[in-house]
Amino acid sequence: MRITIVPAGPRTSAATIRQLLSTAPASVDVYGVYRNISKAPAEFLSHPNFHAVRGDVEDASSLDLGGSDAVMTVTPPFFGAEDPFAKAEEVSRNVKDAVERAGGVKRLMLLSSMGAEFADGVGEIKTNHIAEKVFRTTNVPEILFVRCAYFMENWAMLNFQTLRGSDPYLNSLVTPLDFELPMVAVEDIGSAFATGLLSSHAPPAKPYVFALHGPKDYAPNDVQVAFSEAMGKHVPLKAIEKAQMAGFFGAFIPSHLVEAWVEMSSSFLPGGVAAPGSDGIENVDVVRGKVGLGKAIKDAVKAGV
Repeated sequence: MRITIVPAGPRTSAATIRQLLSTAPASVDVYGVYRNISKAPAEFLSHPNFHAVRGDVEDASSLDLGGSDAVMTVTPPFFGAEDPFAKAEEVSRNVKDAVERAGGVKRLMLLSSMGAEFADGVGEIKTNHIAEKVFRTTNVPEILFVRCAYFMENWAMLNFQTLRGSDPYLNSLVTPLDFELPMVAVEDIGSAFATGLLSSHAPPAKPYVFALHGPKDYAPNDVQVAFSEAMGKHVPLKAIEKAQMAGFFGAFIPSHLVEAWVEMSSSFLPGGVAAPGSDGIENVDVVRGKVGLGKAIKDAVKAGV
């Protein structure tokens, strides 16, 4: 069996590859598609069942998925694109066409996001809505969309600078600070995709859409506790209110993308179109992962935040 991950660079793709290489039978070969093969981790390259191949989701002619039985794909963020939504459609079509050209692909799995059912009002998450729309007509027997909750590791990524200072603290884009929302660890994402790619059981629908959450929902106050425990010191928590989001994002992403990121972050807050319990949210199956917030944050701190 051949499983292909395209693109293989994102952390969710790497988590899936890591899980496959540690659990899949010896008869399973895992192919990772990289724009630059030198970016393939040494831990993967040393495994006899892993194969790094060159391919760029932005270059349709470079994608060869021939021989693949199952394919996982991710729509990465496009910080350099003038229009990230047009770019999301372009790369999704490139991968879809490559899957169909390959012939023999039985199962296609797409990493999507909560809120992807909405065409408007969710900012950058709209790239996932576009990807789902493109991939749902792929000519393969089985299609699965995995709508992941808020990544637990995003707390470390978005607070990289403040956590590394002499007086570390956390900024929270989620307000109020006791507001709970679904979160999931990247480790659980890797496990869910590895399980799905290896499974011989047919999904109940085409496409089959399900949500992937952690073992429970969490609030920013829980995140503060997790970081304080992981770092062995009290880590203050500061709320970034909606009116402050543009300034927060403007410090590290291109100005033309700020509005979309503000809209995305606001969409999950109370009253937002994609907030838990909102009327327009699709009723899909929810799969719960096993990794708690405390472990995910401890691992992120151990990795150097």
